[in-house]
Amino acid sequence: MQSSSGSPADPPRSPWSLVTDARTDRLLYGSDPSPRIVAVELAGGRSVRLYTQSANGVRTSEVPFIPWLLAAVPEPWAGLRGVRSVTPLAGHHPLRQLVEFDSWSAFQDLARAARDAREKIFRLRSPLEQYLVRSGKTLFMGMVFDDLQRLQIDIETEGLDPVDPTSRVIVVAIRTSSGVEEVFSLTSDEAELLDSVTARIREIDPDVVEGHNLFNFDLPFLARRAERAGVSLSWGRDGSPLKLAAQPGRFKAGPLSLPYQPAYIEGRHIIDTYQQIQRYDAGGRLGSYALKNVVEELGLTRSDREFVPGEQIRDLWREDPERLLRYALDDVRDVDILSRLATPTEFYQAQLLPRSFQAVATGGPGEKINDLMLRAYLAELHSVPLAQEAREYPGGHAELLSTGRFSPVIKCDVESLYPSIMLTEGIAAESDSLQAYLPMLTELTQRRFHAKAMSRGSFTGDTSAERAMWEGMQSSFKVLINSFYGYLGYGGGLFNDYDAATKVTLIGQQIVQSLVAELRASGSTPIEVDTDGVYFVPPPDILDEASERAYVERIGRVLPPTINLAHDGRYAGMLSLRLKTYALLAEDGSLTLKGSALRSRRMEPCFQAFLRRAAHAFLVDDRDTARSAYFALADLIRQRRLPPTDIGQWTVMNEEAATKSPRIRRLLDRLPAATLSRIGDRAPFYERQDGELGLVAEYDDDANVQYLLRRLRTTAERFRTLFASDAEFGAWFPPVTARTDLAAAAAQAPAAQLSLFG
Repeated sequence: MQSSSGSPADPPRSPWSLVTDARTDRLLYGSDPSPRIVAVELAGGRSVRLYTQSANGVRTSEVPFIPWLLAAVPEPWAGLRGVRSVTPLAGHHPLRQLVEFDSWSAFQDLARAARDAREKIFRLRSPLEQYLVRSGKTLFMGMVFDDLQRLQIDIETEGLDPVDPTSRVIVVAIRTSSGVEEVFSLTSDEAELLDSVTARIREIDPDVVEGHNLFNFDLPFLARRAERAGVSLSWGRDGSPLKLAAQPGRFKAGPLSLPYQPAYIEGRHIIDTYQQIQRYDAGGRLGSYALKNVVEELGLTRSDREFVPGEQIRDLWREDPERLLRYALDDVRDVDILSRLATPTEFYQAQLLPRSFQAVATGGPGEKINDLMLRAYLAELHSVPLAQEAREYPGGHAELLSTGRFSPVIKCDVESLYPSIMLTEGIAAESDSLQAYLPMLTELTQRRFHAKAMSRGSFTGDTSAERAMWEGMQSSFKVLINSFYGYLGYGGGLFNDYDAATKVTLIGQQIVQSLVAELRASGSTPIEVDTDGVYFVPPPDILDEASERAYVERIGRVLPPTINLAHDGRYAGMLSLRLKTYALLAEDGSLTLKGSALRSRRMEPCFQAFLRRAAHAFLVDDRDTARSAYFALADLIRQRRLPPTDIGQWTVMNEEAATKSPRIRRLLDRLPAATLSRIGDRAPFYERQDGELGLVAEYDDDANVQYLLRRLRTTAERFRTLFASDAEFGAWFPPVTARTDLAAAAAQAPAAQLSLFG
């Protein structure tokens, strides 16, 4: 075992008393700001266990817990065995009965019966959320992110199938936020290795366990290997084992809802940086969310960082185990880097929301606003509305105004457009009879401006922790602020209001259209508008960033006084292909592709690489390089010189996918059970020469060359709008077959010039 340690500087204390009224403070932070609670867990059926940070470590206490739900009528609840009380709530909303239960089991049984009987009820399925909503407590009050004791973990294995006897866990690396680093390696007995890791985790006693792809790989793998070895991963603060949920969960990242394998550790939170970096990358700049790719694309790779391709791990374990240990340790160091970058936002949200840190980090924005509103109404013992039935309503204004290559390009952005409209026009859900919605939005907006200003201020001494605290807080407030509008159109929102959402959207469309008109009138060339932002080429006399910012400020004066227009980026060039599909070249030469047509993660890596190379070539007016890249890739395909990983697509491989695709059905039917267990939910596949699908892991130099050549041409078609005609495009990127004379085709110069360069 290798270890090292460091001692962090004392983190700053955050000022929680900003300028606010007492009622709004209670709306946002609850009515009981008990300090330094790091976890809450159900203890039996009638109490919860609180884990609280103290000077001597984490102390444990138990307090009473009364489960509850909301019902429309008092019958048949009153008098039922297991029902503690039925309390009528004020107001005239449909859910006007607060039903409390003797125990968690009684709540579960009767709530299930009510659901089966189609009773109008609302319930929170988490006892933690129920307790926090009613008690007015939240986690982490009086703490900053650096107060958390975080532990990063990474494993290396001999195979990908935990059921396979030969797929042993051979290395486990851990790191803590306080600087402790240790690597455990297999000597002879896998059970001994797992026991040693468990003992060390319990000794360190972290509040949070972090890893990259922790939910879908490391934790399920460890759980199954422990079961096979006959040992318990008793990582819980009460000595209970790591638990895997029976059903898959859904992780929310922007518009995406992605499946994952939930897992739970008593008294601790699990944070997966694979998920968190997807939320951090809201602009879609990263080409891949794999750990090494993310760190590299963000410019965070250390010069001495060890890297080992996955297929070499088994051999390296035998030939150079010390290198594998260094690689595993570098992985947990990278996890810590990504966590510090992406998870403070979720931490500071947890201080406001009646949810666990883990639930905040995986849940959607609508659920969070729902919890805030529910807590506010129950604190006043007020009735609650039922959610309106979901229906369509207008979206934001999106318009493609110009296609081609443009330089230079500025992006301006209307800051928090929809929340600003809601505050200016006083738009909230009609059902918000307590008028809690807009005061919360107003206060969050003020606190965000305050935190943002503080993050940009000057500090004395070592201020990195304090600056990070303010940046995390302002980012947290921003996420919640932008969720208030979306909540109006959230199908599960108790206080949703589609008429209000429509009104906000229509006003937003008018504001953005007036912005585009003003840009044109002042000599700019608008390229694309999407909801609250516009890409445009500035007038010729705008020559540097200072004049750009002054110009954007001047344009913003045509907007309503409460709407702020911000300079949101400057680019050396933009390739506008179609609506929401473009490439941006930054001043430093970095490239960003936007739109599923350019950055689909299901696309084969060889075509992803071609798209990036061709887009960059067009942006720098090097069209010959784009054409050369096309023929070079065609040649590699025809000679079968590409590695199988470069021609594989990722897709779901399960029974649901099999019912939609006969070829996936046939693939699953011919694979052995052991292989199926390795696949999980997603796997890379390729098309074989016979037209059937095969797994990339079982590639036999049998790819369908003609299919790949057709894919290459359809990939090149992403750039068709850059050409004046189909004939011009065809001359630049001609169809290629297995019999095409590539040298002759590449040497033949296209007769016409590209329209964007002419």
